[in-house]
Amino acid sequence: VGAKFMESLRDLRSRIDDTAPHYIRCLKPNDDLLPDEFDPKNIVEQLRYSGVLEAVRVSRAGYPIRYTHGVFMNRYYMLGDL
Repeated sequence: VGAKFMESLRDLRSRIDDTAPHYIRCLKPNDDLLPDEFDPKNIVEQLRYSGVLEAVRVSRAGYPIRYTHGVFMNRYYMLGDL
């Protein structure tokens, strides 16, 4: 089971490395789904729970660099055994 999982994980990592994934977060503007009406409290909660506000906070604190997987692995390979 462990070997099959590791093989599956390597395959997934290979697919991710070969692509350039982009993520879109959809926000529900209001509970009634009415057009052109935004509930600011609802929006902030969604941003907080999805981790967007934390990502912005970390980036503003001075960590805006995102390494590609290859660069990260070359730089930090000694921290783990993959």
